[in-house]
Amino acid sequence: MDYHSAVKWLFEQEARGIKFGLENTRELLSRLGDPQHRFRSLHVAGTNGKGSVSAMAESVLRAAGYRTALYTSPHLVDFRERIRVDGKCIGEEEMLRLAEEVRNIAEDMAAHGRHLTFFELTTAMAFTHFADVGTEMAVVEVGMGGRLDSTNVIDPVCVAIATIALEHTSFLGSTLPQIAFEKAGTIKPGVPVITLEQAPEVIDVLERRAEEMSAPMTVVGRDVGYEVLSSTLEGTEVYLEEIDAVVSVPLAGRYQGSNCALACSALAEMMRRGVYIPDEAFARGLAAVRWPGRLEVVSQRPRMILDVSHTAAGARTVAAELERMLDRKAIVVLGVLGDKDLKGIADAFGSIARYAIAASPETTRAFPAEQVSDALSAHCPTETANSIGHAMDRAMELASEDDTILIAGSLYTVGEAKRWLDGKTCKGDIR
Repeated sequence: MDYHSAVKWLFEQEARGIKFGLENTRELLSRLGDPQHRFRSLHVAGTNGKGSVSAMAESVLRAAGYRTALYTSPHLVDFRERIRVDGKCIGEEEMLRLAEEVRNIAEDMAAHGRHLTFFELTTAMAFTHFADVGTEMAVVEVGMGGRLDSTNVIDPVCVAIATIALEHTSFLGSTLPQIAFEKAGTIKPGVPVITLEQAPEVIDVLERRAEEMSAPMTVVGRDVGYEVLSSTLEGTEVYLEEIDAVVSVPLAGRYQGSNCALACSALAEMMRRGVYIPDEAFARGLAAVRWPGRLEVVSQRPRMILDVSHTAAGARTVAAELERMLDRKAIVVLGVLGDKDLKGIADAFGSIARYAIAASPETTRAFPAEQVSDALSAHCPTETANSIGHAMDRAMELASEDDTILIAGSLYTVGEAKRWLDGKTCKGDIR
């Protein structure tokens, strides 16, 4: 295989769908020498914000001088974004070597009736790479759920659980307590768990699991405080009681203050477990964090913002923040995947739109543009485009220099927007 063939083969395994359970992951990792036991880790679960929490925690640990790793999913543009060491994506040559290694094992296991999924394979590749390069501290984001997610084979120093909302209901359950039960499955015996203050029924489920596991649990916002001091499109400033400091993160949205508090409280707990992090590493690491596609301003005049929120709850939160920060309604480009709450997402982003362009990202999983347009039409004038790129072209035609263009609804949508930006010179100043 060459690199592109390896990526193609991995994505072909997506056709096997989503399969919960850890037996195959454990077998695969065992054949690879159990790399997951060769680095310390922070495990991050949740519905909204877990990626931001992961990125912040990794950046602080790197600023503290550790050799760090970050495993997240999905990616925006390049598969290699999922597997990072010291802030850098895995190299193509190493990615190819690992893909060949897991493919050989996968073929042998398939011969015995045990078929590996895309996520099982990529998780094993990530953990093997982390171990091979001498990772000291890995931040591992849960893929889906938690209890039976392939990442749930690590022995973390701490578990962080971000805000929980309805998501993947056909897999995780149709109520908040059911989904919280799956997320709570990441809580291990004696391992501290940090979460955010949120719905009482969610906290109840997490506390029951923590008690069963004799795992000390801290609720940020209840047991330890924080205060968002300012939040603009340039970033967020927050006071953190846990470390008695004011810090700034270059991520927009008041909710990033909550995510920052969660990340730093988890790191503080790790410090109590022997992980050394000097005070200045918090400020330096948080100031340097990068997490694309989250209320990310990518150009000015017109201002262009990318956001990957793809749940109704996430979309409502982002829309409320934009309504607070913008002085006028936006031109919205929206593309949504077919297993998401289209009405909830369209209602949220439609509420801040003066005009909307509906499109379908390049995946068979996406809603047709016409359905997205219908969902938006209750809020503003709409039209459809035959691709995200064409929708962005049209948005640029409609926008004045003082307008804001928001591209949102899916990681796929934002990924295609980033590819459009890479190959297109806009009228604005692309940063």
